[in-house]
Amino acid sequence: MAPVATGEGNGAGIDRVDWRAMSKSADLINARAHGEHGPRIAAAPITWGVCEIPGWGEVPGVDHVLDEIAELGFTGTELGPDGYLPLDPGELRHALGSRGLSLVGAFCPLNYRDPGAFVASHEFGVALAHRLAAVGCHTLVAADAGDARRSAIAGRVTGADGLSPDMWARYGEGLADLARAIAPLGVRVAFHPHAATYVETEAEIDAVMANTPADLVGLCLDTGHVAYGGGDPVALARRHAGRVWHVHVKDVSAAVLAQVRAEGLAYPDAIGAGGFVPVGDGLVDFPALVAELRRVGFDGWYVLEQDVRLGPPWPEQSPRENAVRSREYLLRQLGSGA
Repeated sequence: MAPVATGEGNGAGIDRVDWRAMSKSADLINARAHGEHGPRIAAAPITWGVCEIPGWGEVPGVDHVLDEIAELGFTGTELGPDGYLPLDPGELRHALGSRGLSLVGAFCPLNYRDPGAFVASHEFGVALAHRLAAVGCHTLVAADAGDARRSAIAGRVTGADGLSPDMWARYGEGLADLARAIAPLGVRVAFHPHAATYVETEAEIDAVMANTPADLVGLCLDTGHVAYGGGDPVALARRHAGRVWHVHVKDVSAAVLAQVRAEGLAYPDAIGAGGFVPVGDGLVDFPALVAELRRVGFDGWYVLEQDVRLGPPWPEQSPRENAVRSREYLLRQLGSGA
């Protein structure tokens, strides 16, 4: 699907893109295809412990994960780590379509902090966008790639731990360049704040938004990662109304987060200890969040996620049970029995 031009130039040789109109049209097509009415709720492989970090934990098979996502009533999924789902567009369309699933987004870690990584990050993002466009997905979920330093202090970040104003300006240029490059494909950039990266705190999220064009780069509001970083998802939704293009619905254990802050637990260990919990069991105020998203007119996908680590030495988890509980809770908040 081509982006909708408003006729206003943005100085980059392309028309200003009306992403809200494009998103609404694409989602309507998906909803009609699946006979779906009401809120669009998707899942993601991370709920089944599928993560791009080497040595993260046991990884269930693709068929098992997609079968459970479909069986539980979800009509969409995100892509998961690069290469987990089929790379070939035809194979991916079959894997999803045969289960009544749409691809609604793809996580894309990028390093625009390091000028030496600009080209590789740009090329990776563009290549991924081409694959997304081939299967009718229009949201690239960009995120900072992070590093070991920020992983060690996630949940305890101070202003001194972040980027300089010049680095933020370059970061914004990298994201904007990527967004301009993939806009003709009908794919947009929604930036995802993430614990253990350089865009974790509210101030860092605000810096990304301030250094990127509002018509090119939106926000993937991940409620769990925002809360992990000490932020308020409701306040962010209010402050960046109109730029919330995609939502990751995730909750945080108050007990584990307190342990992170008191004992200095590193991010991977905190997740293994149960840092993220089924939606409604943690500290995020979802009734207030849903009300605010309705107020600002959000009509995109709600993607349920619960980052977990499976297998020894981590406590036993049931991704299926977690997903059921989270979906039922979110449906109650949204006021739909879909």
